[in-house]
Amino acid sequence: MAMDQSAFDEIVEEAKGNPYQQDSIGLIFNNIGLIKFRSQLVMPSDGSIPLYTLPLNSNNIQSILRNLSRLFPYLKGILLKLTSAQTRRKLIAVINSMILEFIDRPEMDSSINIIHELTANGEKANLENIIFRRKLASEPSEMVKVIRSEKPMLLGLCDQENKWVKISWKFTHKIFKIEVKNNTAIDSTGVSSIKSKVNTQLNSLADGFIEEVDEKIGAGLGLFFVNFFKDEMKDKFDFETIFRVYENDFNETVASLTVIFEKS
Repeated sequence: MAMDQSAFDEIVEEAKGNPYQQDSIGLIFNNIGLIKFRSQLVMPSDGSIPLYTLPLNSNNIQSILRNLSRLFPYLKGILLKLTSAQTRRKLIAVINSMILEFIDRPEMDSSINIIHELTANGEKANLENIIFRRKLASEPSEMVKVIRSEKPMLLGLCDQENKWVKISWKFTHKIFKIEVKNNTAIDSTGVSSIKSKVNTQLNSLADGFIEEVDEKIGAGLGLFFVNFFKDEMKDKFDFETIFRVYENDFNETVASLTVIFEKS
């Protein structure tokens, strides 16, 4: 994917506002990549796939992005680990675009809206967890006010306490999978609410605003985009999609969207 210097400069500027120590990008190699780079990879003793991880900061971000396009033939996945995905939106969008260009699926452009929505929900859950545990709000209704007024401080605490949002892409020319997870568990009521929103049949996007509360940050309107996206993929391109939200064995909340291009 060809990028002009101004696009790189924007991402570098974005990186300067993210002083979080845990932010990183991980590369998941395919079989060809494992053979080519085996001497440079630490092979896990449990037999799992090695993840080559690089820190994300303004000093190396341009180098990472310029070299990433040359690595695509050797990759089957990319993983971003971020303290604040909302302040890395340009980076996330560029990586998503690079992947879609590599697998030649421009019809998937709207997937970035789903990624941004899922990461916003995950980041908000982490912030609320910090507020709750540190008793920074006396009432649940004060959560939004504290987030809006103290967000930089809260994100700093997330970084210190290793609270993160992870975005992973798995891709081939047959399948495209996005997975967003955060390490704040969601209760069964929250999972049910999300699934209900995703499965709600809407006549127009405006219907998604019904029963939404204006002052609620990350109310989840964007989850309705998943429904529209699934319908679009089926109606226009005959692609099958699978969307899941669940809590895994590590007390992490996981949302995944899989698009299958070729039927078996």
